[in-house]
Amino acid sequence: MKVLIVDDEPFITQGLSLLIDWEKEGFEIAACLENGKEALQFLEKNEVDLILTDIRMPECSGLELMEKVREQKLSDAYFIIMSGYDDFGYAQKALRMGCLDYLLKPVDGAELIEILKKIRSTEKEKVQERRRQAELEQAYRGRNMISRLIGTYDSGNAQKIICNEVLDKLVGAIEVNDAGEIDKLVHEFYKEVKEKDIPEESVNFNISYLLFQLIRIASEQDDEVNHEEIMNFISESSLEEGLVKGKSDHMVRFCLDYAEYISQLRKRSAHSVLRDVEKEIQNHYAENISLREMSQKFFINNAYLGQMFKKKYGVSFKDYLTDYRIKMAAKMLVNTDKKIISIAEEVGYKDSDYFVQKFIERMGCTPSKYRRDKSAG
Repeated sequence: MKVLIVDDEPFITQGLSLLIDWEKEGFEIAACLENGKEALQFLEKNEVDLILTDIRMPECSGLELMEKVREQKLSDAYFIIMSGYDDFGYAQKALRMGCLDYLLKPVDGAELIEILKKIRSTEKEKVQERRRQAELEQAYRGRNMISRLIGTYDSGNAQKIICNEVLDKLVGAIEVNDAGEIDKLVHEFYKEVKEKDIPEESVNFNISYLLFQLIRIASEQDDEVNHEEIMNFISESSLEEGLVKGKSDHMVRFCLDYAEYISQLRKRSAHSVLRDVEKEIQNHYAENISLREMSQKFFINNAYLGQMFKKKYGVSFKDYLTDYRIKMAAKMLVNTDKKIISIAEEVGYKDSDYFVQKFIERMGCTPSKYRRDKSAG
């Protein structure tokens, strides 16, 4: 998450940038500016997630900055107001305007970290809410697809789902691609239909229930799954002719095919996310990107993404990013005459000494020696 620090005293902005390990807390400093006017100009072209601003500044105060940002809809970033005065009136006004918190100078690092944790928690809840909304939308689309295929299923028809126990077990077998269990449960389903003499309309609703659950499984594998793709897969299986009329052999073939489809979809989903993350690194390696930011962008658990990444590439996300930056820096050293400090900045290192340290770790020599050796060779 990106942070904008605004204060008219340079030693304050510098001190804040060093007060805590921002990267460890999941944040990066996008810019440090001297007044609200500069901040407004910056926000017209850049996005940030948190604005940490002094309350009293020339040209445009912290409260005026917050008011103009909201009025002009420049950003929906969180605001934290800082002040060297224990002024309850300022604090009240700031909080009424939607300020997240109010800090007294000198800012306490532990207190700041607690606020950052609160922001991360809020953002996590927002991501979860977006996922819930996406799931509801998927469920809605799923019901529409079912109605186009075979009839209508919704909670109001739940009493017509007579064979739900065996169908739930069948869904589980399909999800884990257990061919033997699929064959067994399909025959149990049709046996139950025959023994209970279930009318065709109720059979339709039971089949619809099964399809709804199968669509849900496919959607869970990938938030971006193409629902028309699922629709086409089911349609091509001739449901009306095969499933509804009680052909168990056709049902078995369909379920086995769908189980394999789910298996491939699951693999494709993981690979797709990793390809997207790799592309983000290639396009934005010079920026302060993080695994947490990638997990939020692609709606995937942070720890799980880290495990998948390491399994595929053999290194952590952070090490991969460092390797890629050093690789690009090495190319620049050979193919350009740019200064080392400029190359360091272009590949994402504001601290040239830290860049040199990482370069030596990866390449076994300093950037200068690497350039000389390649030029001599």
